[in-house]
Amino acid sequence: MQKDNKITVFGGTGMLGGAITRQLSRNGYKNISTPSRANGFDLLNKSKIDEYLKAEKPEYIFMVAGLVGGIQANNSRQADFLYQNTLMILYLLESMKQFAPGAKLLYTGSTCIYPKENPQPISENRFMAGPLEETNKGYAVAKGTGIIACQLYRNQYGLNTIAAMPTNLYGPGDNYDLDSGHFIGAMIKKFHNAKTKGTELVFWGSGKPRREALYSEDCADACIYLMENYNSSEIINIGTGYDHSIKEYIEIAKKVFDYDGSISWDTTKPDGMFEKRTDITKLKSIMPDFSPRHFEEGLKEVLNIDFNSAY
Repeated sequence: MQKDNKITVFGGTGMLGGAITRQLSRNGYKNISTPSRANGFDLLNKSKIDEYLKAEKPEYIFMVAGLVGGIQANNSRQADFLYQNTLMILYLLESMKQFAPGAKLLYTGSTCIYPKENPQPISENRFMAGPLEETNKGYAVAKGTGIIACQLYRNQYGLNTIAAMPTNLYGPGDNYDLDSGHFIGAMIKKFHNAKTKGTELVFWGSGKPRREALYSEDCADACIYLMENYNSSEIINIGTGYDHSIKEYIEIAKKVFDYDGSISWDTTKPDGMFEKRTDITKLKSIMPDFSPRHFEEGLKEVLNIDFNSAY
């Protein structure tokens, strides 16, 4: 990419899209567009996509938009997650075929595309290798469809598409809603409420499942690097390469928040997948300097930015 290339970030108002936009600006890119519903754009309306691509003619497109949520939102709105996330990428690819065939597209999937049971760490060849986790099947199938679509449009129509699979993300601009947020965002909000309002701390499940947590700006750096340096139909993981148990994340948060109150566990709630640590060997072979920050450091940054407090 050249510094004056026309770059579009679909989902640029979200956590990852916002991080990509900030990092692009910091890296000297000057021609960045972030269309959103706030200015009349809608990825669920193909005519809007057609109009945008005809008018703007972007040269590079980051497709990081989507309907996302934590385990409760995923499980209770499976059809919505399937429908909306599938249509967004299919509409975009079909529109690119006609109105932006020379643009390069980076599509972000998710590590939830991988089967429920996996050897650890999870390599890219585990895609479509077994049954999915039931609690987020709709989202996983939609993201898997997006991956296949990128590959098929690349093969049949020559579109320059690449697909990256980020692990669990957190960072500035996260969704801190206790019903629809992912684990890290909801955990941060619960600790914040406990410190500022004295509310009880209750977490779902046993606390034993293990998860990665990747800071959004570290993921953004990898996405930008791949856009600049990667050109293959094969998917590529973006993760940390290490994980913690849910209880270990909570212990780190207790330290950062300086919290000494009680914590309880609602074991009637599901744990989800027990472990899904990504194999980032392929990413490191392309981007050898990739070194994501540890959770304690990232959590402190989030609190300083989103909550204006280091506790």
